[in-house]
Amino acid sequence: MQEENAFLLLSQDRAKNGRSQLQLDPMLCSIARIKSCDMKNNRYFAHESPTYGSASNMLKTFGYSFTSVGENIAHHATVEKSQAAFMSSEGHRRNILGTQWTKVGIGVCVDDNGYVYVTQLFVR
Repeated sequence: MQEENAFLLLSQDRAKNGRSQLQLDPMLCSIARIKSCDMKNNRYFAHESPTYGSASNMLKTFGYSFTSVGENIAHHATVEKSQAAFMSSEGHRRNILGTQWTKVGIGVCVDDNGYVYVTQLFVR
């Protein structure tokens, strides 16, 4: 449910800014969820995972075919607050509104305090 809501929020922000909707890719969602849970379980918050390395390394590890990848990560009370934070940050906003992307995967993992780790993976 939270991942669907996060995708809806992302799609609304793209539409408000005249961008086409991205295809939600189930395999990419699964990889994004693994990244979010990796951050929760290994108690870190970074684009570089001690388990999987960079986003591109992670996609290669899982056999996902892509030309380019962008990654947004957040740790907030809700997916709504995560999306608002993404949109107020220039780099994250650039990923969300990027016209180069064709697909997105969103993964959410909830920590022991009820806060969400959100990973958005953008690919072409």
